[in-house]
Amino acid sequence: MKKTTLVIGAARSGVAASELLLNRGESVILTDTRAARIVLEESPQICDYEKNPLFQAVFEIQVSPEMITKIDEIIISPGVPLTIPIVKAAFEQGVPVIGEVEIAYRLTKTPFIAITGTNGKTTTTTLLGEIFKASGRGTYVVGNIGDPITKYVANAKEDEIFITEISSFQLETIDTFSPKTAVILNLTPDHLDRHLTMENYLKAKARIFENQKPEDLLILNADDPLVCAIGEKAISRKATFSYKRVLDFGAWCLNGELFINDGKQTVFVCKEALLGIVGPHNTMNALAALTAAYFSGVSLAVIVSVLKSFKGVEHRLEMVGCFSGVTYINDSKGTNTSATITALNAVTQPVILLAGGYDKKEDYSDLMALVAKRVKRLIVLGVTADDLTKAAHQNGFTNIKRVEDYEEAVAVAKAEAESGDTVLLSPACASWDMFDNYEIRGRVFKELVTRDQ
Repeated sequence: MKKTTLVIGAARSGVAASELLLNRGESVILTDTRAARIVLEESPQICDYEKNPLFQAVFEIQVSPEMITKIDEIIISPGVPLTIPIVKAAFEQGVPVIGEVEIAYRLTKTPFIAITGTNGKTTTTTLLGEIFKASGRGTYVVGNIGDPITKYVANAKEDEIFITEISSFQLETIDTFSPKTAVILNLTPDHLDRHLTMENYLKAKARIFENQKPEDLLILNADDPLVCAIGEKAISRKATFSYKRVLDFGAWCLNGELFINDGKQTVFVCKEALLGIVGPHNTMNALAALTAAYFSGVSLAVIVSVLKSFKGVEHRLEMVGCFSGVTYINDSKGTNTSATITALNAVTQPVILLAGGYDKKEDYSDLMALVAKRVKRLIVLGVTADDLTKAAHQNGFTNIKRVEDYEEAVAVAKAEAESGDTVLLSPACASWDMFDNYEIRGRVFKELVTRDQ
């Protein structure tokens, strides 16, 4: 009898997982609470799936918990809460609930390097992917960064590699997933609306290494006490990276120079000033990528070449342009307070900051203490506008303008900015109250900034 899988969420990962399973001759029920018209506009290939007798689509409603008797497994998309009725029923009945990462891992022999952390995941994953591509190895840059892993599972070879960005949501639904190399970049409060406590968030992040074997590698940020603390539980080999000290096994930057030690010798890598991405936070990202690539056997010459040429990723401190002496920076990927603090510390000119969005239940006190020192004008919008304003007032900052949408936000910023200022979009919040994702938010900002220029 064929296995029947319920796929919850018809976004990129859910659609890709459905296609993979159908191509393997398995039965799939794909469900999404959005209207069928919206889902099919986004993923028209579903119309082809509907010609397959093994496929069923259920849109616009939440499937009934009674459906649990008809399915053998659930694959749940990362953005779907684990508290919905059908998932609760699955837990009660012992029906497996996994994510797209897990099903991809089960169906491939291609090894994984997995990167997680609160900030820097996309930059580090992209940079590491470019390094492996430059080395000539077949490379898939996948996961939370963009394309689902399941899109490539059928054709990926054993001598190729998946460079995978993994979120805490994705890690919640792994079972056997075990990357050959795992990287934890940093840990600060995030997604507490879902995880509820910092302890739960850390437990989710720690799952990245829970199935690793002693011969596998775990790369940790030696400067982050939380990262080091959870890493102590791992049985895998450990390498570290640091911006503060020399290490016995790993990479570091001191006095503007990068080095790496493989446990036998220290090797000079390059000067920090030659990195294509700038700022201490990006140097840390580069050190993480350097460590993962070097200990995976990529030649130092290839690594250094890419470290020098790589200029960063869209939506992360991305230069939009300089118009009438005003610099505009898109940091839409700044979806938590620590990311926005990093962005503010990276800008030296007077700042007009655009902030606000979906409420992830963060504390804005530390951010607003920095805003009071570094920001000329704060423009707030979205669900968290009132909370941001309150935290700013508590830190003695009152030069705040509340707006209704991004068109108004950019118009106000353009009107008030003077030559030498920087208009920085770094929301410190997710985008989901106004946009489907931070990418759309960032592109809207860029379009509004460059309009009529």
